[in-house]
Amino acid sequence: MPQFLVKPEDIDGGQFSLLGPEAFHVTRVLRRKVGDTVELFDGRGGRYTGVIGAIAPDGAVTGEVTAREHAPRRSYPVELELYLSLLKPSHWEWAIEKAAELGVTAIVPTVTPRTVVQHRELTKTKEERWVKILQAAAKQCGRADVPVLRQPQHYRDAIVAAAKDGVSLVAWEKHAGASTYAGLREVLREARAKHPDGLKVHLFIGPEGGYSDEEIELAECEGAALFSLGPNTLRAETAAVAAVTVVFYELGAA
Repeated sequence: MPQFLVKPEDIDGGQFSLLGPEAFHVTRVLRRKVGDTVELFDGRGGRYTGVIGAIAPDGAVTGEVTAREHAPRRSYPVELELYLSLLKPSHWEWAIEKAAELGVTAIVPTVTPRTVVQHRELTKTKEERWVKILQAAAKQCGRADVPVLRQPQHYRDAIVAAAKDGVSLVAWEKHAGASTYAGLREVLREARAKHPDGLKVHLFIGPEGGYSDEEIELAECEGAALFSLGPNTLRAETAAVAAVTVVFYELGAA
């Protein structure tokens, strides 16, 4: 059964309200009627079951909350923040959609000298579109929460700030050697051992042109672990999806 995103402020005691596109989807697309059951989530981990009580002339849907629960947690709690360098629009949107489906906690657009799309090119409209993509992905895959879209950051600022909390991982296609993946596995195992109750992971994926040697040196100075995803050079959006999957798997949080 499809689920619908309800704003936390629109869950009031035992009542709920759906407005705008969500209400339109319920009444005009799925043609739900008074008395029908709907599944709701608030984007913050709460799930609800409701029964439609009324459909207003303007399309707003109201009803009674008949059940509520919190979504099940991962076997090992992981907060994974994806620091993805800004890509061409179609590649970027595909990557954040898939990252949301896989379970990332937050998306942080990052800017480097090699980034195709620069911070100054971003508009409020683009960011609003990205939020809608994340919301739609969460609805589709059955998440009860929606990944946070953070404000764009310059890579140098982000890598320094990330070093203060959790573990930082930087994907680098030039990080050669047969032990590269084994090294990543060991880093994650050690991190989990140090943080048995949960871990925050900062995962950095570079732009189409890759990180510069200077950016990699900075990452190493800040204690980040470098890793490669194999001998093939991947597109940035492919690397993002592969890396997120690997991290969750190795931490036992898949």
